[in-house]
Amino acid sequence: MSFKDDIKTLRRQSNLTQEALAQKLHVTRQTVSTWETGKNMPSLETLHALSQLFNISLEKLLFNEEIAMKKNKEPSLATQIDHDVKLKSRYRRWTFGLGGLIVLALVSVGILCLGYYKGIGTIDRFDPFLSYKVGYTKLPSEKEISPNNKATNGYWTAWFTDNTMGNEWAKLTLTTGINPGVKDPYVMAYHKGSYVKVARIVPRTYINQTYVSNLAALDALLNHKGNTATNNHDLKKYKTQIHISDTVQQLVTE
Repeated sequence: MSFKDDIKTLRRQSNLTQEALAQKLHVTRQTVSTWETGKNMPSLETLHALSQLFNISLEKLLFNEEIAMKKNKEPSLATQIDHDVKLKSRYRRWTFGLGGLIVLALVSVGILCLGYYKGIGTIDRFDPFLSYKVGYTKLPSEKEISPNNKATNGYWTAWFTDNTMGNEWAKLTLTTGINPGVKDPYVMAYHKGSYVKVARIVPRTYINQTYVSNLAALDALLNHKGNTATNNHDLKKYKTQIHISDTVQQLVTE
């Protein structure tokens, strides 16, 4: 007998319809029908499942006879196919696992990038690729920083200069409370991306004069005043971006 006849006989002996057998093997009824008409053959995994379902060896299922073990103890066809099926299943799990890790890594990197470019402090706080920096800015007016301001609840936003070169800027949103009486007040912020861990109001004399110069240059640039050149700067990015690498400097004399 051929495979198509054997599979039909085994199905009927087990009182299974084509639909019932298809459900057990996770295939369609039409697929079972093609086996029984000889138009198609099952895959190795399906053959393995059929042999277990009908409690019959693969040799018997495929060739209608048992194949004896060779004298050199080479594995039988059933053993080889079983081994191949297990390896294929193992490789599939490894592939899915590795693929899942890659997707997770890409999603994580995407979230971290989104947090940085959108200025989401909650995300930047846990970003392992960012480091803490100390930035400085001039303290805004008391009305703007007041906790009694219902519109902002005391939070305010300003550009901070992060280095003496004047080429690293971060737009930070934070709260400091009102000025406790510091003369010529500035704000020192310890931040990681847009996440501000701590901020303090300090007098101008506490700050390197270069930082003061950077802030004065940026103010002149954004307000088109003083002798700061604006031809080489794209002012629109200061309204839309959160982090900017753009050298803005001028000499401030006392």
